[in-house]
Amino acid sequence: MEQEKKQPDVRLIGLDLDGTTLTSDKVLTPHTKEVLEKCLAEGIQVLPATGRVKSGIPEYLTQIEGMRYVILSNGASVLDLKEDKVLYQNCIPWERALELFDVLETYDTFYDIYALGAGWCEARFYDNVENYGIEKHIEKLVRTSRNRIDDLREWMKENKAPVEKINMFFAKEEDRQRAFRELGQIEDLAVTCSLGNNLEINGATCNKGDAMLNLGKILDIPIESIMACGDGNNDFEMVKMAGVGVAMKNGEESLKEVADFVTKTNDEEGVAYAIEHFCNV
Repeated sequence: MEQEKKQPDVRLIGLDLDGTTLTSDKVLTPHTKEVLEKCLAEGIQVLPATGRVKSGIPEYLTQIEGMRYVILSNGASVLDLKEDKVLYQNCIPWERALELFDVLETYDTFYDIYALGAGWCEARFYDNVENYGIEKHIEKLVRTSRNRIDDLREWMKENKAPVEKINMFFAKEEDRQRAFRELGQIEDLAVTCSLGNNLEINGATCNKGDAMLNLGKILDIPIESIMACGDGNNDFEMVKMAGVGVAMKNGEESLKEVADFVTKTNDEEGVAYAIEHFCNV
């Protein structure tokens, strides 16, 4: 019986943000915050694991006492917040990103990149975000987490920066589905999504699970002591790899199939519920 199983010795918890830890209004509820604070006080590492770039992480989360590590850009980077140091990186070479821009131009899409810990977006997209079916609260996040530049290709050639992630937004679902099919056939890419109208492109071996396990090795935390919570396609490897994999009730069905536990929705504080279920906090 489930209740007879030994309580796992959870020492690291990987948490997706949007659709998981945060409510649909992008809020960290007082109760969820309290549970995270209890974990950190007990020595359990709480690891935000997001598709966002560093500049898109809410300060109310990173400023929680004891919050030290974060996974960014779907696993392209693991950052030590205390030391402001990158511990692990798995990026797309800038030369390869330049080649991909030519492919992306064949779609009716908004696209930009994450590099050097920030977002970089051409003015033609930045000034017309509303034309690509982006919801108002996401539109605000896009504008506040991106730097507006004239020419992305020239910026890439000048900075030669490895690309953490390429973001795409689509006004039409049929365009998104076509891009998902076609880009998904390119061997050196991993194509996922976290929203109903977006695609996210990383290197083929880049995912939140890979980054989480690498941090676990650095901290000497075995996989069976790692818990992960997520809701989307880009959380699949993280939830599947974790010793305790948790899917949100509002999450993708494919994620629920590989999870060890399905918790309540993000608007019902499902993360707090799952942590209280598996951890002695």
